[in-house]
Amino acid sequence: MIRINRFTLPFLLAFATTWCSAQNPDSSSQSTSHTFPKNLFLTTGTIPEPKNSETATTAVTHDAPAVVDPAVAPAVRLFESSLLLPPETGTASVGADSYLSSSDAKTESLTEKTFSVFHETNDEADAGLEIGHLQSPTLPTSTLPLPTLATSTPPLPTLTTSTPPTSTEQAGPVQALFNDHLSEAEESSTDFSNLDLVNFQNVDGFNMPLDAPIMASSAAYGTSGVNSVAQFNVGVDLYAAPNFKNGLLIYGKNVAMKIGGYVKADFIYDFDPIDSTDSFDTTQIPVDALPRTNSRFHARQSRLSFDTRWKGGGDIVKIYVEGDFFSTNDTFRLRQAYGESGRLLVGKTWTAFTDVAAAPATLDFEGSVSSVNRRQAQARYTFPICDDLVTGTLSLEDTRFIISLDPSLGTPRSPSPDFVGHIRLATDLIQLQAAALYREVGFQPVGQSTVTRSAGGMNFTGVLMLTGRTKAYSQVLFGRGIGSYRSLPDAAEVTGGEAALLPMFGWMFGLTHEWTDLLSSNFTYAANDIDNTSGQDADAIKQTTYMAINLLAKPQDRITVGIEYLYGTRTDKDLQSAGAHRVQCAMIFDLP
Repeated sequence: MIRINRFTLPFLLAFATTWCSAQNPDSSSQSTSHTFPKNLFLTTGTIPEPKNSETATTAVTHDAPAVVDPAVAPAVRLFESSLLLPPETGTASVGADSYLSSSDAKTESLTEKTFSVFHETNDEADAGLEIGHLQSPTLPTSTLPLPTLATSTPPLPTLTTSTPPTSTEQAGPVQALFNDHLSEAEESSTDFSNLDLVNFQNVDGFNMPLDAPIMASSAAYGTSGVNSVAQFNVGVDLYAAPNFKNGLLIYGKNVAMKIGGYVKADFIYDFDPIDSTDSFDTTQIPVDALPRTNSRFHARQSRLSFDTRWKGGGDIVKIYVEGDFFSTNDTFRLRQAYGESGRLLVGKTWTAFTDVAAAPATLDFEGSVSSVNRRQAQARYTFPICDDLVTGTLSLEDTRFIISLDPSLGTPRSPSPDFVGHIRLATDLIQLQAAALYREVGFQPVGQSTVTRSAGGMNFTGVLMLTGRTKAYSQVLFGRGIGSYRSLPDAAEVTGGEAALLPMFGWMFGLTHEWTDLLSSNFTYAANDIDNTSGQDADAIKQTTYMAINLLAKPQDRITVGIEYLYGTRTDKDLQSAGAHRVQCAMIFDLP
């Protein structure tokens, strides 16, 4: 509290005289022996009375002297902002009839041994006014004589103080804004120091701490089998969804959305002929082509995603939408769009026939010739078999066929969806998956009913952490009538307009190693074979191979640069073959 004694009264009265004289420059009572700053005293008539029961108000007038205990009154800060601190924040406040702009104020340093009063602020930004530590030293009577007060002298303004903040209650405007919207229970459970100002994009609806379940990392979404590869993120991962916990987050009432993605610029140089200039698709290597080179610069793989989550019915509901520009004329295309609640997933995402944890970390967009890089609409349910150590998945998925027949003979049909299931063993060091596919391939000859054939295959994938910085991954794929999962024919003509399902076998092996926290490399080798029919042309694809080795660096946070060497071959039905060499450089800017 602030009280007035016989020592401080003369000093305050002198201030009052000078203040009054400043209002009337012609007054004969104007003092010339003492100079004080302008706007010295601020009134508090516009400030509501604090609710704190411990707050005391003392009025000082020209004819009502009071006694003050020579105790130290703590400093009080006045924030010169339109954002007022509510009394319940515990911050002491002193108001004024008109606030100075925050761009025109600066707090002056006060010394504990100096008897201080209000200090006029300088023209600098982001500060407030202070009442200094009011100590009461002994003042000699000759230092400041008691002036004669005129009867018209107005009373001194009322000073209002309140309980000073403790060391843990250093409230600022942002804190006060939140306190104005949060209950006491929410205030006590929310740690504002962990919040990033960039995330305050929906302040009114924010009502949860960062450790709430909805803010959990995407690693918690292993129940559906999608993007549950956090423990195997060695090197650069361009397959899994961005980490949900940090970055560009928008908060609402019991909901949060993460905006993710990256900009990826690729410079490609081909030493040999290949018709696929933007990705290293070895099926597009021409056989017996004349020598040529090619250069290409594009940013089509740049990606944008929206990950929204909220709590509903005891489960966390997730909606994920992702797209890129790897399409005709670089138009934005849909890669993934699905909703997920608990163990149920509905929408378009990676097929349950694959495991993105075993996908190679290549700069090349195509990836290995045996990897199943297919994303399609589906309805998937994942269930535990042995707790969450062993899980099973059943999925109904969209079906697409590639039948190598003369289009004039008929039309491919899709009599049923693809039935996919897998069993997955997942620990911190190893992840093994066995996936099975069953489908009905349909073809309707002109003027006839649809003819169907049963097709299917198996896909075995594995990921093993050899060390904390080294990951090994492998795949074995085989089946009949599943070539479209690798953009190859499912069936081809035999003779007389009849077709047969094509058997396929593929395999892959790779290593990803982190040399340091900033450098990593990946090596991948894969091969894919398909059995041809007697009715296929001589240049029908029989075998393709793929090899990639790269070096990636992270010179700054969220920036990756790398260089990659690629080599692939194509062999046709007549055993004619050709190879291609490529060097690809890339720079990736990840969104936070």
